[in-house]
Amino acid sequence: MKIVSVIFHPLLMASWMSILLFAKAPEIYPGLQPQAYLYFVSAIFIITCLLPAISIFVMKMSSMITSFELVKRSERIYPFAIIAIYYGVAAYLFTVKIQIGSPFNVIMIAVAILIAILLVISIRFKISIHAAAIWSAVGFFSALIVTLGINLGIYFYVIILAGGITSASRLLLGYHTPKEIWTGTILGFTYSFLAIYLFG
Repeated sequence: MKIVSVIFHPLLMASWMSILLFAKAPEIYPGLQPQAYLYFVSAIFIITCLLPAISIFVMKMSSMITSFELVKRSERIYPFAIIAIYYGVAAYLFTVKIQIGSPFNVIMIAVAILIAILLVISIRFKISIHAAAIWSAVGFFSALIVTLGINLGIYFYVIILAGGITSASRLLLGYHTPKEIWTGTILGFTYSFLAIYLFG
């Protein structure tokens, strides 16, 4: 179950989504030339995964946090704040500077805002970020299917299955209660679906 949490780690969601969408629905990226795709995915990975991971590692080494799992709600504030900043930079870079185009712009801005929302929630309540992240991806894909008619084929069902397995893994590993899992699931899916449905 541990490997599931790693493969579908929240920091990897933007990279996985970008790869799948470019492979199955390249029209999502009207401002991206095919020859620039590798640079694009590399930039997504570096800004939304690698740099936040390094920052969290530094926090762990400096004893700002006691675990990479961020099990304690009180230890989530600084990491989430840093991650929100990185995603905000990514949203600005790809929507304003590079101008990849809508609905990708909506996805990037929506994810940055979602992280900020999760940060605020985490001040008072613990919520499953893994569940929020994976089901947020399901919400985005579902809305894109409804609004744009994109065809992800079997991959869409694989993503739903991954969402269920990821949520179950967090529960079985003892990191979250059912309430924390369901809260993350409902928030992630509903928020992301509506972001695309209303603004995409």
